[in-house]
Amino acid sequence: MTICVAVKVSEGLVLAADSAATIHGELHLPNGEVSIGILKTYEHARKLSHVKDYPIGTLSWGLSLIGPRSVESLIKEYEYSLQSLQEEQEKAHLCRLEGRAEVDPFRYQVRDIAQGLFQHIKKFYEANLPEDKRSPLGILVSGYSSDQFFPEQFMIQIPESPDLKELRKDVNGKPNFGADWFGLTDAMTRLHWGRDQQVVAIIADRFKVEKEEVRQLLEPLQYQIVFDGMPLQDAIDFAVYVVNVVIGRYRFVLGAPLCGGEIDVAVITPDNFTWINRKAWKIDNRIS
Repeated sequence: MTICVAVKVSEGLVLAADSAATIHGELHLPNGEVSIGILKTYEHARKLSHVKDYPIGTLSWGLSLIGPRSVESLIKEYEYSLQSLQEEQEKAHLCRLEGRAEVDPFRYQVRDIAQGLFQHIKKFYEANLPEDKRSPLGILVSGYSSDQFFPEQFMIQIPESPDLKELRKDVNGKPNFGADWFGLTDAMTRLHWGRDQQVVAIIADRFKVEKEEVRQLLEPLQYQIVFDGMPLQDAIDFAVYVVNVVIGRYRFVLGAPLCGGEIDVAVITPDNFTWINRKAWKIDNRIS
């Protein structure tokens, strides 16, 4: 399972994710019984990816395997269909040096890349999973389109939605800064919103009122965080804090450790994708 965080501030985007991956399935016991549940939890899954050499990244949550393939491997496979941004920019620069100014500069849109990824993943998803075993998969594609100073974010929800969903669209022509978290978010809902999702239903049922009325009643409990003007370093710290809160919840509360492992963190600016922290392949001294 997963906790993924995206923080959008004026200086750039921060993406962060944990590394736990849980495999669900059927276990056939020697006595003939079948046990359904968690078969294995790994701590080295990659849920944060850099798309080729573009200032674009992805976060994924929910389903971690589609048939025999990891979601990250499908994202990497999709990259092969994309032109290299650096190579195209170098071609355009060479053309200008040679006086061929009529050559159009290479341009790209985050929406187009997100749509292409959506179709690629969806095709494999539908081909490999029977309809009665199609667990939800979410992917957030975030980054900068050509010549754009502020980022765009598009969410893929399979099989829930046939269309991309744009997050944090401009409001009255102004950027909509803030943070979003995905996956196992109950710990952050309690901390940030001051309530559990179940509380709304419990109160609404007990006092025979609409759920929206309960939400409005509890709204003052929400923590106020100022993302306008937040420095990029503070956005990094906030994203890591959110992931750690959820990891801590699954470390100490009764139940399987569904979130955990190292925290991958990346920063995206108009012309760069920078890894702040990234898992590296290594030898585990415990087994050597």
